Amino acid sequence: MQMTQGKKGLRLLKIVSELKKGNYPNSTTLIEILRREENDNGKPFAVSARTIMRDIEDLKEKFGAPIEFDSNANGYFLGNKDWSLPVIPTFEEDFTSMAILGTRLAEDIVPEPVRQSIDEAIDKTLATNGCDFFDDAMIDTMLCASGMKSFIDPEVFKMLFGCWRKGKVVSIQYRDPQGKTSEAMLEPHIIAFHKGNWYVKGYLYNTKEVRVFACQRITDVKPFKKNTGGELIDATFQHDRKLLAETRKKGLFIYPKISGVKLHCDASIAFYIYEQQHLFKSKIDRQADGSLILTLNPTVEHDLIRWILGEAGRIQVLEPLCLREKIAEAGREITRQNS
Repeated sequence: MQMTQGKKGLRLLKIVSELKKGNYPNSTTLIEILRREENDNGKPFAVSARTIMRDIEDLKEKFGAPIEFDSNANGYFLGNKDWSLPVIPTFEEDFTSMAILGTRLAEDIVPEPVRQSIDEAIDKTLATNGCDFFDDAMIDTMLCASGMKSFIDPEVFKMLFGCWRKGKVVSIQYRDPQGKTSEAMLEPHIIAFHKGNWYVKGYLYNTKEVRVFACQRITDVKPFKKNTGGELIDATFQHDRKLLAETRKKGLFIYPKISGVKLHCDASIAFYIYEQQHLFKSKIDRQADGSLILTLNPTVEHDLIRWILGEAGRIQVLEPLCLREKIAEAGREITRQNS
């Protein structure tokens, strides 16, 4: 079946993309995602829940998509993660170009040797597809400041990445921030890039105890082998969709949050707070002098304290008093250490 370029074709591709990411989209989230996108006429998609349901049914009936619904995650997923649309859209070249662009930019945060594999894949794609969107000169100029804040042993990341992909339990040697080394048998359900560092999250083997390890502190990793009938074989696991959904909703780490925070932000930083409003998701009240009163949603306290201190006096804590006192004490300690 040939998919034509147009609103529906673009919608179906976006839905399949979200499914393949494992985001567990439902009709509500898909409407929000599509309304943030533009169709081929440069206008936002106008969609309804009924339209989304029709698209999902078309994907299942006309394209054989193994779409299922997970009631716990309240969203759809692909029963077969390797399934892809069995057609080539008429706008394949643009689609390939955008995929190359996203991959090239993502490459900057991926450690070796996976980074080299990305380079080789881009080179091969350019050589075989002849995309007009890119040329070698353009690729060479697509540089971005490194997002990596730590070094990861390439062999460690290669083994960890491979075991995560194949659902293999790993035995890791881990050095904590104090230099103490320990060993753990881990089911690596999630590999995530968070605030400049890579982490692996999963369950300790044969338990439901959730653990998160910083990849730069893993000194050795290898597949964990179990004894089955006198034969040593790799221990395996099935990726837990519930853990993924919970992590997407609550974050990689589950830290206590502070509520009722109200801040006065200097006019000199108002521009970037407006720019990042979709991240802050907070109430903003502009003052006559250009400064802002920011009322935050519940926020992780240590992240908030670091942000306020990092603004070097351009943020004043109005509420709550306990946070104001912690900022003041941190300021006094900084002054003591640097006077």
